[in-house]
Amino acid sequence: MKVQDMMRGYDYDLPLYDVLNNSGTNENGDPEISTDRRVLAGATIGIGLDVAYFAITELLEAFTALASETSNGMGRAEGHKDLEEILRDKSPFQMRLWYLLYDTPIDQAITELAWLQSLTYRRGRMCMVMREQKLAVIYATNAQLCESLTAAQIMANVTTEG
Repeated sequence: MKVQDMMRGYDYDLPLYDVLNNSGTNENGDPEISTDRRVLAGATIGIGLDVAYFAITELLEAFTALASETSNGMGRAEGHKDLEEILRDKSPFQMRLWYLLYDTPIDQAITELAWLQSLTYRRGRMCMVMREQKLAVIYATNAQLCESLTAAQIMANVTTEG
């Protein structure tokens, strides 16, 4: 069997589904993947490969700067400004992550975002490997697969028309 045949129809969200559906335990009886991480992975399913990685990176950098400022007693500096800008822009994916993490202790939120960033990097890296092997790479986001208008699309049309 050829690699091209094996990889035809590969779903780039598969690593995210693997995390989302992991509810097993390891040999010590500890959960393999926390519920928080499973939810974050699920929230990333259907988000474009590059969009997901860059949005998570931007949010992670803002959280990290905010934590640094707070621990150094700096007040409202770059981290605050960066996070305010992200919240003002209201990127749907970043807002989804924000609402999942806003009431999480900042150090834990940074750890979770760093983990998700790593997962989305590996997801994107798989795409690069496929291209290097000259395999056809097709990825469709949830929005591209939607068969009818979404509430967001309807509201966008209303605000641009009126």
